[in-house]
Amino acid sequence: MECPERAVLLWDLNGTAQELSPLNGMPRLDPDVRQEIPRVGERYGVNGVLTGWPFYQVSNIGLAVPYCHVWGQLASEHWDWQTGIHRQLVPPPAGLSRVYDKVHELVEELHLNPECIYSRSHSLVLRYPADSSQEVVERLAAEIGEVTEAAGDLKLMRDRGVVKVAPAGLDKRVALRRILSECVPFEPSVIMNAGDAPDRVIMAELDAVRREEGIPTFKVGVRNLQEGVDLFLPSPPRGVLPFMRALRDAPIR
Repeated sequence: MECPERAVLLWDLNGTAQELSPLNGMPRLDPDVRQEIPRVGERYGVNGVLTGWPFYQVSNIGLAVPYCHVWGQLASEHWDWQTGIHRQLVPPPAGLSRVYDKVHELVEELHLNPECIYSRSHSLVLRYPADSSQEVVERLAAEIGEVTEAAGDLKLMRDRGVVKVAPAGLDKRVALRRILSECVPFEPSVIMNAGDAPDRVIMAELDAVRREEGIPTFKVGVRNLQEGVDLFLPSPPRGVLPFMRALRDAPIR
């Protein structure tokens, strides 16, 4: 608790501030989390949410609040709570419009609901129905993958019920470096990240920051990230709230 005014606290939205969002559904923010995150931020230098969700969705669920920055789409965009300014940190991929056209073509041919397309400034998500045949799923991945590869500046990702296209080379490791270089106006006294399994990459980067730059780091694993962290917390959001309150009330040395 030395120099809290230079501490950087990063929270993963989907794995920390709420239960995992339902398939084909919007994030559901726990109301207590909405109160606690800004309270934590009152004491620390930089407090914010780092997420793959775009800023407008984070705002819609009620987490664009005082003392809480939002780094949407893995820090492709940033909302500053002090100024209320939302800006793009990097330009959108040039090839995304071609992918958008192809996805709409496939949705029409396969008689899918156009509402399953989530188009964002830097990425595109297609959430196909859970009862889709394997043939349909493989066709979606193959044809979208061809356009993605041809674009050259994009990558294709697959998950449960989802085909996603995002900027090539973008992950939470890159996002962390971008936050530290563009949005943190001081040398951090500590960098903390709290997240679940997809955050393994940023946890490894925190190890590198500590090793190479000598900056203290603190890795908080949530839900299904137990190994290689400094602290493990039970499932969000209930298991994370006591930790947030402890950060809020910790005595400063």
